[in-house]
Amino acid sequence: MKKQTNKGFNQLYAFGDKSLIDLSLSENPLGCSRFVKKRLKEIFPKLSDYPDPRKTRLKKALADKFNLQASSFFIGNGSESIIIDLSRALLKNGDHVIIPKLSFPMFEISSKLVGASVINSKMTADLEISLDSILEKITNKTKMIFICNPNNPTGNVISKSRLLSFLKSVSKGIFVILDEANIEFGGSSLIKEVKNFNNLVILRTFSKGFGLAALRVGFCVASEAVQNLLSASTQPFPVSSISEELVIVALNDQAFLDKTKAFVNSQRKIMVRELKLLNFKVFPSRSNNLFVKIPDSLDQNEFFQRMKDQNISVVKGSSFSGFNDSFFRVSPRGILTNKIFIKKIKDIVGN
Repeated sequence: MKKQTNKGFNQLYAFGDKSLIDLSLSENPLGCSRFVKKRLKEIFPKLSDYPDPRKTRLKKALADKFNLQASSFFIGNGSESIIIDLSRALLKNGDHVIIPKLSFPMFEISSKLVGASVINSKMTADLEISLDSILEKITNKTKMIFICNPNNPTGNVISKSRLLSFLKSVSKGIFVILDEANIEFGGSSLIKEVKNFNNLVILRTFSKGFGLAALRVGFCVASEAVQNLLSASTQPFPVSSISEELVIVALNDQAFLDKTKAFVNSQRKIMVRELKLLNFKVFPSRSNNLFVKIPDSLDQNEFFQRMKDQNISVVKGSSFSGFNDSFFRVSPRGILTNKIFIKKIKDIVGN
């Protein structure tokens, strides 16, 4: 596969190229909690006042939710900003960062921003993250490891037991950043393990399972030492008062999260079945993303041109370093949108 150069922020995914039938970004197909919508109509914030820089109420709500200390949480303007913050706070020029070959592009972008060298670990034949390959890549220059679980774009899940075994094998001087952006859809969180591993940082977001992408709120759970470094090097007001108020409400609606997971699971299974019937290879996923390989019988340029003609946007494989446009990532949406997508794909393949 042809090696791709690193892309800037505005070139990630399908930004600026979203079509009428958009399955490019991993957005919650059910929207957000009804309690969030109700609260939005009720609140009257003082727009002239600065937000609480300590995010006291949100940290307390998170602490109650996950049975951790409020001081364990760092709040950011979406998890992407925290990824950049972590690289700035924990890395220096010349450090080595290990990132699986197929993963969230922001890991590589943030690492290179501070002059770190990116070392790619191998994927398995099914494009799953190989923890063994990561361990083999570790040297005395390794400072950080990024792992996405479930992985983006494939949706593969690494079991909790395997991750814990992996963490015990990694030197305490190497930070392991575990991005759980899609954990509400599948897999088991390691959020409570931070107290057992000072080098573990858990990333979470309200954009996916909670359906609050527009609010731009993410958080990480980390040791006191990491928290201090982050706090000393980041902006004082990363999240608005309105966003803080609404995500606190969303935290308490477990029923909505359960409904979202069930809906996404059902729609993902349907889409996998239909794409496989059309001879697309769909890699195993337990998330709101599917990584798909185009049949060899199709010309990839013609395929994506026809997709564009049909007003369909997905994420091309070339958005991910080392992959080309014989692959694409698709994120299942609502029932009607998914049906239209499959029908149009059938028309494209048929023609």
